[in-house]
Amino acid sequence: MSRTVFITDGSEAAFYAAVFRAWQRPSAHITSAKNFQPLITDEVKTVSQAEEETAEQSRRVNSALLQIDARAVSEIRHILASGNIQKEQIAYLYLKEIFRYRAPARDKTYLGCVRAATDVLHAIGKEIEHLKGFIRFRETAAGVYYAACAPDNDILPQLARHFIGRLACPFILHDISRAYALCYNGAAVARIEAAEADVPLSASEEEFAALWASYYQNVAIRARTNPKLQDRLMPRRYRKFMPET
Repeated sequence: MSRTVFITDGSEAAFYAAVFRAWQRPSAHITSAKNFQPLITDEVKTVSQAEEETAEQSRRVNSALLQIDARAVSEIRHILASGNIQKEQIAYLYLKEIFRYRAPARDKTYLGCVRAATDVLHAIGKEIEHLKGFIRFRETAAGVYYAACAPDNDILPQLARHFIGRLACPFILHDISRAYALCYNGAAVARIEAAEADVPLSASEEEFAALWASYYQNVAIRARTNPKLQDRLMPRRYRKFMPET
């Protein structure tokens, strides 16, 4: 059976517009992956935020979802921010179940499409909690605190909200893998595109980093080293951004 593939520009509005257009097509597939390879029998359509009808179609789907399950709006936003290459299709099939039952569907994990959505949401929630503890801010020579990370999912907005409530100073959160940073000046957050950053540290920060590294080396009981437990509690992919390791 041939299918219709909707390739979006990656925006939330384009996703909801694609859902609107795909609704009457049983074999529809939605994606934003740049390396997506359609089948020879696929009918391919593009959906862009810039299209005139996109805003209205997006509003209609979003409004209908709010009436049935307002919590699902944020769940869809989280799924679309995930690093899963199938994220749009996972979100679309999850939406279809919500509209089919005209009720929240998150508890219907016996359905494969719902389970796929909840698995993605669980993975994102787990990474957010990890990085709340593993993010390391470092004082720069300019007095602004800077932290770099490379999360599997696009979670900088959630992390920024968390740290705004806990840091009484300007800071920069930098997602190296997605080449952008969120800058907080004490009043508002701005996004800048940045693949790399040359960040000179303050003299006191260099001293603190050396102290942390020394503490980390000396507090360990070498005879009781447990690499498997360390890897579970402190995943290796976070360690390159942690001065103590």
